[in-house]
Amino acid sequence: MAFRTTAILRQGLKLRPPFELALRSSCLQLVLARWGLETAALMGLRGEQTANDDDRKVRAVEAITTAMYESGLDDHATSAEKSMLDKPYRTWEYSDYAYGDHWEALGVLQWLLGRQHAIPTYYSSFDRARLFQNSGIMPADPSTIEKYVDSFMSSQIHQTFDKQQLQRAVDTSEAWLWRARAQVLLGLRDEISRADAKPSGDAQDSPLEAKLRAQNIPHSLRKMAADMPKTIPLAAQRAHEKGIIGEVEGGDFGIVVEMKEDNAVPTEQRRTATVPYSSLDPDHLDALRKIAESRFLAFAWALGKIDKWCPEKTAELVSINPMSALWTPGEN
Repeated sequence: MAFRTTAILRQGLKLRPPFELALRSSCLQLVLARWGLETAALMGLRGEQTANDDDRKVRAVEAITTAMYESGLDDHATSAEKSMLDKPYRTWEYSDYAYGDHWEALGVLQWLLGRQHAIPTYYSSFDRARLFQNSGIMPADPSTIEKYVDSFMSSQIHQTFDKQQLQRAVDTSEAWLWRARAQVLLGLRDEISRADAKPSGDAQDSPLEAKLRAQNIPHSLRKMAADMPKTIPLAAQRAHEKGIIGEVEGGDFGIVVEMKEDNAVPTEQRRTATVPYSSLDPDHLDALRKIAESRFLAFAWALGKIDKWCPEKTAELVSINPMSALWTPGEN
């Protein structure tokens, strides 16, 4: 009976057509190209740049915006993406810079399109330079965008992964997003407990709810906060048994970190250690959460679990499978 139930829970992973993935990937790449220029300006990475250098960047920004319209990507970009590209150079608002979290989503889409060989572990990022090279898109050249998208218009496109590989990638994405959300709840469990003990009022405007919304925590997971210290070891063991994570460390998802070495030691010779997820500092925990959220967004959109490209759409989405891979019975 468990096998039959599991089989039912595994049905329904159907990707959008490749050309749709290519259009979305192209939109991401254009805005991320602009993000790179804006981020460099924000951080003051000017060195000994001259006025001519600044003029060159202004022209690059204008060329990227023109490419969006001339290639027809403006029909497929979100309103937020069009707004960011339409703004003059160095006029981005603080919230616009958060678009840099989409690098990981771009990587997943390129993997689905066969342009990226593998998805890195969920404590490592995609190589950003390679992601740009993979597509062959030159952000300021509309013809390269058209060539890229046209290459996926054929109905005979051959996928480089099978259904089992896609299922494993989705399961892995679900598990790491669950762990990232669990960490947020772990940090807020006392606050949640106090809030739940109070008479219900206008909770939607409370500081706690604002924190949960800001980190895209589904309301349905909130009731699990008090049990997180016991649930995380169980989830880690199940994820390991299913082959979703490589190691369990200290009753938690194992994270491989590079040990501090002298700069003279070659990268390939540096030692590593496996540490529990919960042992990381707040900045690293936030980075892992963003990796998991961005990749989950790409899978959820590509598989039609959300109808629009919008990070907020995943805020109440607990899983892509009918039941989270961590808790699906009887299957490895």
